[in-house]
Amino acid sequence: MEESSATSKYRTHPVHRFPWLTIEEGHLALARKLFNAARGLTGPKVVVIDGFVGLPWDSFIARLRVALQEVAQEGAIRWLSTETCFRSASEVQHLLATSLTDDPVFGRVFHGDLRDLWQAERLERLQRIVEEVHNDTITVIYGFGASLITDQGWHIYVDVPKDRGQQLAGQKAITNVGTCKPEGFAAMYKRFYFVDWPMLNRIKRAQLARMDLFVDGSDHTAPKLVHGDDIRLALHELARRPFRVKPWFAPGVWGGQWMKEQFGLPTEAPNYAWSFELIAPENGLLLGNREYFFECAFDYLLWAETDAVLGIPVAARYGSYFPIRFDYLDTMGGTNLSCQVHPRVDYIRDQFGEPFTQDETYYIVTCEEDAQVYLGLREDADCGAFKADALAARDQDQPFEITDYVNSFPSKPHDLFLIPSGTIHCSGANNLVLEISATPYIFTFKAYDYLRRDLSGNLRHVHLDHAFANLDPTRTTNWVRQNLIPQPELLRDGPGWAEYRIGDIGHLFFAIHRLEFTTAIDDETHGKFVALNLVEGNCCEIHSPGNEPVELHFAESIILPASIGHYTLRNTGNTPCKVVKAFVK
Repeated sequence: MEESSATSKYRTHPVHRFPWLTIEEGHLALARKLFNAARGLTGPKVVVIDGFVGLPWDSFIARLRVALQEVAQEGAIRWLSTETCFRSASEVQHLLATSLTDDPVFGRVFHGDLRDLWQAERLERLQRIVEEVHNDTITVIYGFGASLITDQGWHIYVDVPKDRGQQLAGQKAITNVGTCKPEGFAAMYKRFYFVDWPMLNRIKRAQLARMDLFVDGSDHTAPKLVHGDDIRLALHELARRPFRVKPWFAPGVWGGQWMKEQFGLPTEAPNYAWSFELIAPENGLLLGNREYFFECAFDYLLWAETDAVLGIPVAARYGSYFPIRFDYLDTMGGTNLSCQVHPRVDYIRDQFGEPFTQDETYYIVTCEEDAQVYLGLREDADCGAFKADALAARDQDQPFEITDYVNSFPSKPHDLFLIPSGTIHCSGANNLVLEISATPYIFTFKAYDYLRRDLSGNLRHVHLDHAFANLDPTRTTNWVRQNLIPQPELLRDGPGWAEYRIGDIGHLFFAIHRLEFTTAIDDETHGKFVALNLVEGNCCEIHSPGNEPVELHFAESIILPASIGHYTLRNTGNTPCKVVKAFVK
């Protein structure tokens, strides 16, 4: 992995190097590969170009057509699009109504098929056209779901990272699947999360073993190309060594300045509130050779190498779903998060179609002296009065003090606060929180948001019905102190090293330990992946069998696949190291 930021040891673009990997770039290179592959086919000369939401199809194909005409010269080429299969935008909207719902933020996960959005007779007509034999004519079938049209020919898949897709959605440069024009960002993101991403992921997963060529469409004007066999081999090798996903960062109304300053992030953003440090559904992997790199979805690694990455016991419970997330909440120089609660297991399953819920923890990496964490109800809290005040705030713009109902605890570096679903909570100002949590990440039910407006000037939405339906009234001061603010428990130690259990209760499916060492410490994955973050110290190296040492810098997160087994952390800095370790129990 390499350093990409000139102002911080934290690496915003960790690239995993495979010297043997061949990477090409540009539409002309893509056209040459397409043309040569089509000419080499013994059957019909069909090329299939499928792809993920976030790709500006019209612009991408227009550039490819020009390049292919240059390569093919007088050769005949037919261009066919799956766009002709779609029902009208209004019909698609009606079909997805159950998933999209009337709520401005939340929907239900769509478990249908892209073909549900197509008219059967249009699909059949397109398939008949593809099957027509035209001697030396090359037929290019492209668009969402192109691989569903035919199994014949040479298959290309164009992936677009989810953060890039969201950036383009904010610019109204793309549309959701089956729509004619872009909507506002909130509506587009909701559609991405509940419909487009899960629906297209099923196709993308099926194509992983089949695709002849992978294309990184992050920059649709300069696509990067990798042979399908090469990316599959790179994923196989990566699943047997420590790896980092590509983090990304977003501003928010409560955001702070710490990450901007310490990570060397672009200064034009007003702040950075969140990091997508390790949130499997949205992160990508950067794979490269000695000179170039490309991005593919983290999903690919989880699909291709499930047991090697997660471990058989974890895979038996979660399939290829990575169940733990790491992210930063930066309020250093910012303000309080909204006071919020997350859904119970039965509620998130019944209401939103998610398999498990959003249990969380707050690990305080650093903070100011006045920093607080708000957690659980006060012993004397009247939940009826709390809801009445929350309603008055929402409907009549009447502010109230959240500490009238919610406990406030001082925070200091290396404190850990446990937040099982149903517990009212928020981080106060002037904390840098490493959130170590279950992977579901958007189901935040705000009970109170201080009458704030978002960065676009719109009043932030609160979900009082959801919030108070899930608020556990038994999570009060004494219970919180006894159960949710644990003290470190020594598990093992030796000269200059120790391992502590710092967060492990029955309400959470994952546990958190801390490894502390001045020189080195040995550990095991025990057949399950572990996620690490260096919360104190400059840098350490991870040594594992058969691999070159891998660096881990302060504040970085890294995954050690289950396949690694034994590993050693060696301190390469000049101060003692503390590493938090999260794993499925």
